[in-house]
Amino acid sequence: MPAPATAAERPGPWDTTYALYNPALFGPERPLSGLVKEYHLRLRDGKLRDARLLLNKSQRRLELWARRKMVKAYRIQLGGNPVGRKTRRGDERTPEGEYFICRSGMSRYCRALWISYPGLEDARRGLMTALIERQEYDAVAEALKRKDCPPQDTKLGGYLLLHGQFPEHTEGAAREQKARGSGPPPGLEIGDIEPASVREFYDWTQGCAALFNSDIRELYDLVPVGTPIRIAANGPVTPPANR
Repeated sequence: MPAPATAAERPGPWDTTYALYNPALFGPERPLSGLVKEYHLRLRDGKLRDARLLLNKSQRRLELWARRKMVKAYRIQLGGNPVGRKTRRGDERTPEGEYFICRSGMSRYCRALWISYPGLEDARRGLMTALIERQEYDAVAEALKRKDCPPQDTKLGGYLLLHGQFPEHTEGAAREQKARGSGPPPGLEIGDIEPASVREFYDWTQGCAALFNSDIRELYDLVPVGTPIRIAANGPVTPPANR
């Protein structure tokens, strides 16, 4: 997809950590549970079967796919240094490559799905550049072979998650809702921000991908551990289906 003419129009530009979302690229905000029923998607133990995730860094977009159908697209925010693949701890970058969801759980950022970083290629590059030792490489390889989360505390970095919003933002939104005497929009919880109401965004994480709280909750509920996730620097955007 060719980039729009100006950076401000670009959903997720290369050259800034602040831009505007293009609502046309995301479609109407519909609960994932309703889409699962509409598309007759298969579940196992309450989780989606045949699910996979595609994270497009440049477009600040996470797509959920099932049965070769793009089910829903989500807006995301990245780290303060979003361009380029993650190579070491503290670089505030998001990795690029083939990974899987290796753990899920509660988080101070609402909910979290853990990305299996460092992957084998990340560890191989780290070994070749003397960033990690051979035994650390072997530990990564063994964990990935077991489909576990790899070691998170090497110089390659770790703790790369899909998670929700900064707690202070959630608390601030809750205070505003209470001050107005109004609850959250339908289907949301106190402190949630309605995704469709937000056009502008900025990156703020340490390399994780942050979603709206309502979005990470529904992914947490329906995406199983083991789901593949491909993280790409850029790529084509699948438009939402007409409904």
